[in-house]
Amino acid sequence: MPTQQELDRGYRIGEWEIVPRRRILKRGDEEVQPEPKVYGCLNALALRDGDAVSRDELAQEVWDGRFVADEAITRCIKELRRHFGDRQPFRYVKALHGVGYMLLQPVRLNEPDEPAPPGLPPSEPKPDYRKRFFGAVAIAAIVLAWALWPAGPPAEKIRIGVMPFENVGDPQQAHLAHGFKMILIETLHSAPNLSVINIREPAPGASAVEVARRTNVDNVLTGQVQAVADDLKVTYELASGRTGETLDADSVTGRVAHHFDMQVELANKVRTKLFGERSKHLVSASRPSTNAAYDAYLHGLYAMELRFNERNLEDAIAGFTETIRLDPDFGPAYLQLATAYALLPVYRGDGYGESLEQAVEVVEQGIAVDPSIEPAAGAINGFYYHQNKEWAKAQLAFQKAVDADIVDSNAFIWYSRMLASVGRLEAARDVALTGWKLDPDNTVINSRMALAYSWLGETEKAAEYFERSRRLGAQGTTHLMAHALFLARQGNIEASSEVAKRAAGNEGLPPGWIDAVLAGMQDPVYRDAAVDAVNAVVADGNMPANVEIVVRTLLGDLDTAMQLAAKLTEPGEYFEMDLLWIPEFLPLRQREDFRELMDTLGISEYWKLQNCKFVDASVTCPSS
Repeated sequence: MPTQQELDRGYRIGEWEIVPRRRILKRGDEEVQPEPKVYGCLNALALRDGDAVSRDELAQEVWDGRFVADEAITRCIKELRRHFGDRQPFRYVKALHGVGYMLLQPVRLNEPDEPAPPGLPPSEPKPDYRKRFFGAVAIAAIVLAWALWPAGPPAEKIRIGVMPFENVGDPQQAHLAHGFKMILIETLHSAPNLSVINIREPAPGASAVEVARRTNVDNVLTGQVQAVADDLKVTYELASGRTGETLDADSVTGRVAHHFDMQVELANKVRTKLFGERSKHLVSASRPSTNAAYDAYLHGLYAMELRFNERNLEDAIAGFTETIRLDPDFGPAYLQLATAYALLPVYRGDGYGESLEQAVEVVEQGIAVDPSIEPAAGAINGFYYHQNKEWAKAQLAFQKAVDADIVDSNAFIWYSRMLASVGRLEAARDVALTGWKLDPDNTVINSRMALAYSWLGETEKAAEYFERSRRLGAQGTTHLMAHALFLARQGNIEASSEVAKRAAGNEGLPPGWIDAVLAGMQDPVYRDAAVDAVNAVVADGNMPANVEIVVRTLLGDLDTAMQLAAKLTEPGEYFEMDLLWIPEFLPLRQREDFRELMDTLGISEYWKLQNCKFVDASVTCPSS
């Protein structure tokens, strides 16, 4: 079998030439450039040269050992076949059911390069300074290249959890502490043997061992940022998550205006402590071109992190808009601005319409000035297609986003919701789980996990993530109502009533109807009275559609519930469509007009494209 060094010199498969230095496939004058993960799959197949590569091996080699849904691997293989022009019967890549994949064409290696004439240095390709850089929390990324690695097998990947950095200086500089932590995370992401976990939940008084146990990391990094006038000092401590022992503690100092360089210095210190001294150099310092633009960007990031209300999100929009005004070529600011526009209707409680159109327009402007952000922009496009019920387009766009080298956790949340909306609950859970492993303290991802497990009826896991969400402060109406339903399903009616009343308070609803509904759920004798109580609230125009369709289905008022479901044919999303697939909605899904609704919404056609079946009122899809 070929070695990686031999493949890196170039090779041929069938009628295609693979040029690793440019990461392209050539056939005559035709050139195609696969996405990074697709190219990674090709490389893994070529290394075996006709032997099988398993899905687990692909996950280890292409996705750096992260959990990856089968769909992501399948999509990459389909994309690779498309690049090869490979159609059934396949001539290039064969699937081995239950095993993995293999190349059908032999790998033909290029001959070694001729040695350079004496006295002349070997030529080197020009370095590529255009690095994709926005990150796991949709932030600016700093790409470090680490050179001169020692020979021998790679070190085992270390999981390091980065805690919120404490701002102990000027309160007006809180965004510096947040930005310092987040951009530090992206700097460390470039280390191949390091898995960096963003820990959002503060843990005052908790030991490194306790934090590590909760977040499943090996080491814990904490820090303080102190800005006084123009001076900046950052102190950090790296502790073992197993013993609590301090592995390293140090500080970096400088001017506020130079804190970008300080972030790189700190990352180098931590990286050296973990893996030993390395020769290193900064390949790309992608950031806004001026300090003013950089500061505006950090203000936007800080507001996005605190996007619990409309005002903070509007502050984020202002920060990113100002960044673009000061530096129109800074692609990540467009991505962040587009994400903020996409999220704004959630916090305003109105339709997506104009705001979502703005998000798409902004991201297209960003791609025009910085094409490197295009893969990640799939999250915005996927969200747009989802809202317009173009399911296959949404899935393709989301796959591109979640397969990017560094991604925004929103991509996993939105993609999970899209899959759940078409009844693919297990796939939705798997996508959410991948996002959770990248960003375990993200409140929305934990909520998504709780709902995913609850919809699947996996009680213990659902309870675990509802508790995590509660601790992280999840307060959304959909989340709380889902938790209330989960508690009622477990027979904990008192707790269910308490949580449901909290959700009703969020919407300004009177609480009296809740106990009536819970009584009607337990005993059919009380259902008519419960329906009357619901009708009274609806008549006042206060009950949200997502709450109404759930309670009417629970109470057996299926005709009215189906009338509400039919409103999904209107533009936008009348309510969260994944509600249609919860266990309690089985009677609704068994109706003939439900199947007709799936046809009208284009979901039946999507199922055909994905080889999915609607059997016994549930959706089943092949895993490969």
